[in-house]
Amino acid sequence: MKETRSPPPGSRDGWLDLLRALAVSLVLASHGSWFFAHPEESVFANVTATLGVEIFFVLSGFLVGGILFEQVASGASWQSLLPTFWARRWIRTLPSYYLFLGLNILIYQNSGLPPLAPYFAFLQNFAHPIPPFFPESWSLAIEELFYLFFPLIVMAFSKVHGRTTRTFIAAGAFVFLVSLATRIGAVILFEPTMEAGIRKVAIFRLDAIMTGVFAYIALRWIRPSHKPALFVAGLVILAFSVLILAQPQGELDHSFFARTLLFNLVQLSVALLIVAGVGLVQLPNATLAGVTALSKWSYSLYLINLPVIIVIHSFWRMEPHASWATLVSAVLYASICLILAAGLYHYFERPILGWRDRKTLATA
Repeated sequence: MKETRSPPPGSRDGWLDLLRALAVSLVLASHGSWFFAHPEESVFANVTATLGVEIFFVLSGFLVGGILFEQVASGASWQSLLPTFWARRWIRTLPSYYLFLGLNILIYQNSGLPPLAPYFAFLQNFAHPIPPFFPESWSLAIEELFYLFFPLIVMAFSKVHGRTTRTFIAAGAFVFLVSLATRIGAVILFEPTMEAGIRKVAIFRLDAIMTGVFAYIALRWIRPSHKPALFVAGLVILAFSVLILAQPQGELDHSFFARTLLFNLVQLSVALLIVAGVGLVQLPNATLAGVTALSKWSYSLYLINLPVIIVIHSFWRMEPHASWATLVSAVLYASICLILAAGLYHYFERPILGWRDRKTLATA
């Protein structure tokens, strides 16, 4: 089959921006359900949270993993490739992460803090459930650990088998299968719960990001005529996944399939939707600016929304069954999150990214 050129990783694509905006909207909607009674029993909260983060994982693999794939294929020396890749990744993510780590320390200092050293090294949920402190950091730890170790595994495979696409895929398959095998082994041996015991434990979830990397590689050989079928297949698999995710949490906690292969099914649906729409979908001008802004603010939105909820609850004791209070709290929550995220992006994230680009381009 003729190889087609993949879009430049990291460049803005309306379809990818839409998926990223959808992902953060799902996470905000899930956490926003905490204003209602018994959110831990909410099917809506469970489904939206799972879908939102899985979209983030696959998108991250597609974009950041795609950058790594292109750098490896370029033939750049490992001595220059690895420091540049890690520097660009860490300058993008670490400043905001440590800013909110400090903010969470201030918020939780009166209610007790867990050992903080693991949080500075992204080991807070490496092989065990994450503590209640800074709970949203579980997914960030998975991403940072993946992008620390995966390039080293690719390098090790390349030293033995040469620097080829096949070698890169083999290294990715190794990471994917090890992560899946540890997840299956944990379910068989320890019977963990789906949410805390599997979904949010780093060593069980590295295959999620790897799925996005595979999607980037696969896009090189997918013909445009295949994309409509892939889009339909992605929607069908996604709908089937949602039906399973909508089961009561108690059933999911005892389901072997839900705790092992269901994650891969969701990721497959997202990967199919990505490759089906990237480079083809054009957003209407009326929505393009809003979607792009929401996409750019997504990292700040992900980090800011739980502290906003905590502050609102601490100052405003509301009756969860009162419809007016629910509406007001939802509008207040969404408004504060958007305002703060926009400010953080424009006055904190973007200046750091500009400095990063100047430094790394100058070094290159």
